[in-house]
Amino acid sequence: MWSLRALLTEGRRCLFAPRAERRFARQASAELLELYKQQRRQHPNMSGRALYEEIVAQRLGPQAVRANELVRRAEESFTDWPADRDLKFRHVVHYLVFYEYTLLDPARGGTMTNMGAVVAQVIPADC
Repeated sequence: MWSLRALLTEGRRCLFAPRAERRFARQASAELLELYKQQRRQHPNMSGRALYEEIVAQRLGPQAVRANELVRRAEESFTDWPADRDLKFRHVVHYLVFYEYTLLDPARGGTMTNMGAVVAQVIPADC
């Protein structure tokens, strides 16, 4: 049986969590897109996985050693299913945004928002 306080807390979470998730996804996507543009200007010959790893490493800062692992996980998550396709920057951003958001509260375990749809509004498909 739920107490009134628990019921109100859960109701508040259901109402406001999706807004906070979308805000986080938009902001993180915009920041990553800016990093993408900077890297393309500084290293015009760099592309694909090497470029994505460099961007993720910059985003992670001291945890940059995990960049290769995170890009690999994004590739595993987005390129095999539902059809084989090349890894795109949008895939990496989607994975990284979800990863970062769930780190904010490890007990959360997931999101209530389709973060991919929010990422797709910010990150062009041709990146």
